[in-house]
Amino acid sequence: MNATLSANMLRRISGRRFGEIPFAGGMGIELTGLDLSTASDETLEAVAGAHRTASVMLIRNQTLNPDQLVRFGRALGALEDHTREQFTLPGYPTIYILSNKVVDGRRIGVHRDGMGWHTDGTYLSQPLATTVLYGVETPPEGADTLLADMRAAYDALPEDRRRELDDKQVLHSFVHLIENLNPDAKSVVTEEQRQRAPDVIHPLVRKRPGDGARSLYLTSGTSKAVLGMPPQAGRDLIRELIAHATQDRFVYRHAWRPGDVLVWSNLYTMHTATPYNDVRYERLVYRLWIKGEQALA
Repeated sequence: MNATLSANMLRRISGRRFGEIPFAGGMGIELTGLDLSTASDETLEAVAGAHRTASVMLIRNQTLNPDQLVRFGRALGALEDHTREQFTLPGYPTIYILSNKVVDGRRIGVHRDGMGWHTDGTYLSQPLATTVLYGVETPPEGADTLLADMRAAYDALPEDRRRELDDKQVLHSFVHLIENLNPDAKSVVTEEQRQRAPDVIHPLVRKRPGDGARSLYLTSGTSKAVLGMPPQAGRDLIRELIAHATQDRFVYRHAWRPGDVLVWSNLYTMHTATPYNDVRYERLVYRLWIKGEQALA
């Protein structure tokens, strides 16, 4: 657990204060006493600072319109446009829609997105720093989000295994991701999208600037090959490490409530969505991506 946090810690801002409650062994913090729709710039700056102390941040009971959500995202960093722009909120290219809702005979967002353990934005040359999800409508059961602590997973490996992995690199591909999500997806990926998201190479183990702490950098989606390994051996290695990193002892399960804002670092976590009864329930979640500041390699 982060030594700077305690269960009753309060952060004072301009005469007001919000609480920080650690959870998931210190991987996450829940902020309490906040209304992001009316928060001052100073308050949002402090919220961004709180996020930098933990890999996962939760803020419940929020009611945000698209402009307010974008303002909050910008307090965390520069927003990234989504590659599949056909599923963004009209007029808001940085707000991606996750939903099973159908309006005028058309599905308004992506359904069943995020199944399988993965990390967002690994196909970008400067991988995404942060993902923000805002639960507008959430089912009363199912549709949980699971997050794995990749620093703890790396530290738990035997020392000789860590040394073996430290210098390995992985080829990541956006087209590979989409084609595996849907065998017919070749027609979905436009030529422009292919040009904007060429294949990239990232390290398998990320070294954090500053203190040098290491974490696994894994995904089951875009990983196409491990450089220097036969294709099948590389795929087997990725599967082996994901199985290790997603053991219950490394995982936080988030059960959604309407109004939840869940924020996580893509550099220190991996995540997956879980299914729900999409015939009985409707789901509407908005997603923001925060750009990374530099390439990992």
